[in-house]
Amino acid sequence: MNKRLTKLLILSVLIFSASTPVYSSEEDEVIRFIKEWASLEGDLDAQAALIRDDRVMIAGAEKWPDQKDNLSIQKERRAAILKRDPNWKIMQTIISPEVRVFGNVAVAHFIRRFDFIAGEGEISPPAFNNATIVLVKEKGKWGITHTHFSQI
Repeated sequence: MNKRLTKLLILSVLIFSASTPVYSSEEDEVIRFIKEWASLEGDLDAQAALIRDDRVMIAGAEKWPDQKDNLSIQKERRAAILKRDPNWKIMQTIISPEVRVFGNVAVAHFIRRFDFIAGEGEISPPAFNNATIVLVKEKGKWGITHTHFSQI
């Protein structure tokens, strides 16, 4: 291979690697965890298993109650919706996650897309939030300890 071609190849690899996010295995683990949490939006009990009891949740300008009360409120709201529309579904999608890991603490930011799909009638447009989540790793497992959501 000639020198010019070698230089071009090296430059191409450097440009490509600089434009592609590179995460550590811990950061990848946190992203998988967040995507799992999001995928469980239809199963509040399973989702709650990923959330620590001491979680603080900020949504807009409001601080929600502790995790136990928050889960109870979510279940009541979900039950009321499903009573009116048994085929109602909710989906949550994580977009463009960015993660930083500091030992046993991780901070993640992403765009959260919610799709509310009615069983009957018109489908509402998706809702988007900026989301920041703080996670703590204890006994080898990540748990969500703080969430902050603001509408876009």
